[in-house]
Amino acid sequence: MLAALLAGWLILLGLLLIYPGFLAAHTALVRTTPAAGAVVAQPPREVRFWFNEPIERYFSRIEVFRAVLDPGTGAAQPGERIDQGWLPGPRATREVGVRLPETLAPGRYIVQWMVLAIDAHRTQGSFMFTYDPSSAT
Repeated sequence: MLAALLAGWLILLGLLLIYPGFLAAHTALVRTTPAAGAVVAQPPREVRFWFNEPIERYFSRIEVFRAVLDPGTGAAQPGERIDQGWLPGPRATREVGVRLPETLAPGRYIVQWMVLAIDAHRTQGSFMFTYDPSSAT
């Protein structure tokens, strides 16, 4: 019995040494559309996220705000929230997004997000994008 338990632990240890990614695997943002810092000439209809593993959308949030400048510092900060809820999709998925209004005003937007992976790890962040119709070439 003790030999079987010891053998099991040795096999597990060997697997962790061969595949160390299992030790540090957490949810990571792969990309977004629009991309962080992007200037787009056409108004996006959605903000979409891709992660390296499924997230639990019922315990996650993505919020899009019109950026306003702080009068004291000049820094961009969240103003009016403009997203219109989740895009349709399964409860646990690697690709999620939120809808945006059909008539998006030109300007800068702040996207704030927090997702809960199905392994219960939380990841969060924020980025900005700009809708500028005059940027079309």
